[in-house]
Amino acid sequence: MSLKAGVGLAALILAWAPSALYAQSGSTSSTSTSPEVQDSSGTTAAGIGDIIVTAQKREQSLNDVGMSITALKPDSLAVRGVQRPEDLIRVIPSFTVTKQEFDIPNYTLRGIGSQNSSLAASPTVSMYVDQVPLAYPIMARGATLDLARVEVLKGPQGTIFGQNSTGGLVNYIAARPTKTFSAGASASYSRFGLFEGDGFVSGPITDKVQARLAVATSQGGAWQVSATRPDDRLGNQRFSRARLSLDAQPSEALRIAFTLSGWTDHGDTTAPQAIDDFPSTNGQYVNPLLDISRNLQKLQPTNPRIADWNDTGLLRRNDYFFQPALRIDLDLSSQVTLTSITEYAQFKRNSLQDGDGVAAENQGGRLIGHIYDFNQELRLGGKALDSKLNWSVGGNFQHSIIQDDIHFQQNADAGGFQLPGLGAFIFGRTEANSRIRTLAAFANGEFALTDSLTILGGVRYTESRTAFKSCTGDEGQGDLAGVVGNLQEALGVPRTTVPGQCILLLDHPGVSSSEYLTTGYYRDTLKEHNLSWRAGINWKPFQNKTLIYANVSQGYKSGSYSLLPGFVSSQLTPATQEKLLAYEVGVKAPIGRRFQINGSAFYYDYSDQQAHANVTTILGQLQKLVNIPRSRLWGLELEAQANPFDGLSINGSATYLNSRILKNPDGTDFTVPPARQHDPDASVPVTGSSFPVTPKYSATADMQYDWKLSSQLGAFVGGALTYQGRSQASLIPADPGKPVDISPSATTSYNDPVFSLRPYTLIDLRAGIKSESGGWTLTAWGRNIFNTYYTPSISRDFDTIVRYAGQPATYGVTFGWRM
Repeated sequence: MSLKAGVGLAALILAWAPSALYAQSGSTSSTSTSPEVQDSSGTTAAGIGDIIVTAQKREQSLNDVGMSITALKPDSLAVRGVQRPEDLIRVIPSFTVTKQEFDIPNYTLRGIGSQNSSLAASPTVSMYVDQVPLAYPIMARGATLDLARVEVLKGPQGTIFGQNSTGGLVNYIAARPTKTFSAGASASYSRFGLFEGDGFVSGPITDKVQARLAVATSQGGAWQVSATRPDDRLGNQRFSRARLSLDAQPSEALRIAFTLSGWTDHGDTTAPQAIDDFPSTNGQYVNPLLDISRNLQKLQPTNPRIADWNDTGLLRRNDYFFQPALRIDLDLSSQVTLTSITEYAQFKRNSLQDGDGVAAENQGGRLIGHIYDFNQELRLGGKALDSKLNWSVGGNFQHSIIQDDIHFQQNADAGGFQLPGLGAFIFGRTEANSRIRTLAAFANGEFALTDSLTILGGVRYTESRTAFKSCTGDEGQGDLAGVVGNLQEALGVPRTTVPGQCILLLDHPGVSSSEYLTTGYYRDTLKEHNLSWRAGINWKPFQNKTLIYANVSQGYKSGSYSLLPGFVSSQLTPATQEKLLAYEVGVKAPIGRRFQINGSAFYYDYSDQQAHANVTTILGQLQKLVNIPRSRLWGLELEAQANPFDGLSINGSATYLNSRILKNPDGTDFTVPPARQHDPDASVPVTGSSFPVTPKYSATADMQYDWKLSSQLGAFVGGALTYQGRSQASLIPADPGKPVDISPSATTSYNDPVFSLRPYTLIDLRAGIKSESGGWTLTAWGRNIFNTYYTPSISRDFDTIVRYAGQPATYGVTFGWRM
């Protein structure tokens, strides 16, 4: 059947299922219900088979790739509830996600992550769809749609893919158009009234052109309850996404793939839970509602649903993203292919959030911004020397224009944020504008010395330039301008503040004496270059089955400017690029067709890690993005997969991470004098600390059993486990006056349990029936069935400490159908 003949059916499908299970689209393109998280393959009736990946930009069996990669099938993501990138914590033990106060997700892989909450911050874990970059973390919300698989590459990246990153890379492989007509849909209804569904149609337009359209939406699901207004709810999703794919082959040597992806998000912003507060003036609570709201929440300290927010506006996003991408492959000969990948992406946001977790109108902000990103890659690749050598050379160009604005208000219910002797302010804004240009050239090769021994190497030279302009400003009411003007006079300099203009005090290195402590924009340009590389060896000593590999690689994450409501320009100076040198050895060992064991050990030598810390300024201790000179991390990973008999599949993985900061940003090595431990002018000591959001132990496990009920009907039952160990949320103390532990044996920077992310275990269950021909599946499921309370992140927001709670127990049913 042609696609033209199926247009009417497609319209019915899309009309019936405009709400789409975000991750379930994979199950509509695969009849398997076996949830496999694997480093080898899918479990079948015959055992464990191969899975093909493109981690090195060419098709290979995963057991032939000498690096740590986790490959996930779409049905694996669906049954585990992986609806957005942050849900990968359910299937990748060393993957964590933290939510920052400015609604930017920060991804961490093997302990390597980012704390920067700016739209323009380069990621430590890069995201791609079919080798097309999602250059900034916020763009990846809609990536998990209608997939063929997901590949998670661990460790420094940059020699093969276009964007340098120190933590790793997630490459989403979208399902491509088919040469025969196919269609599918699924719908799900779950607790809190959340309806999700998806649908796709695929097939030929002509004999040389195929098309595929996939759509999805999530609606409803308000799961949060106000602590002071029990009838008030928050958490509704209004998230829709779509992808149109066209594949054409005008000639035998030319292949063209065009993709247009996009999403819109009008859902509620999540409210945090306030867990502690601070006296704002002379030991007194300026706003007594803070304490009242906090005490109400402490009546149910482990209820993830109880939070609070003010009711003065709709706490909702108004964000959208679209991205056209064009890939052209031209065979110049039987051995050489020229590839061009062209991408343009546009993201805009306008969202309102309440950041302090209390009912008082105390701390809120409107986030406004946009990203325009263009990326071009051009490369040659092929084989030589009787196909013993696989090689590629090429280059990348990227240009981004980013605006990032925050309009905030402070303590409106009690007359503003009080600064003793200077006055009070309610309104303010922070704006940041960035122009980023990156040029890179790369070369990679893999050479088979013998049938069982292969060596490989890669190198990439990158040059980047970031032009930055930022200020904190008065909103026009004159209150913030008045406070800063009073501060200038107290410091003995002329008042230069004007209502509606910048109030940022210029004190950064290089500012002229005539401009020192005057107000205005901070402007700077950061120019950097680096050479990332990778070298490795693969050995298959036992009849080309077991793979033993060793790699050494060096990767970079480019320097960043922070988006802070800064009062002095020295808070805004950039953290320069960080470097990670990684050593790894590993093994991938299939045992017959029924078992597979993979393991790896790695050591990271980390230089100039970017992190937020308190630094000394003319106004005392203030936050800033800094470089930590030296750190190290080592770890172990183990993954196992078994299909002991037909119908039963078992998968498990575990990670151990041991991280330590070795040198403080001020240059000290465990040598901060005891007399300065409580000095407000002392730098924040972090030596001896573990990395933020880096648990020592993490694990996942999954088991499913399938059996036949009749010749036409089958059944299955399964369960899954996710474990995350204890970690620390931040290197910044809740209270600078709290005692500091800087001993070499210290595992945290401060003796402050408030910032401890406690360990948790999540249990999921599922059961269902299915057509043995693969036409439909009905699943009943429960996630976090024991309603375990857990907190992915904790942070301080002016005069409150807040935590973001994970989802409570949810349960629902899903029906999927495929033609």
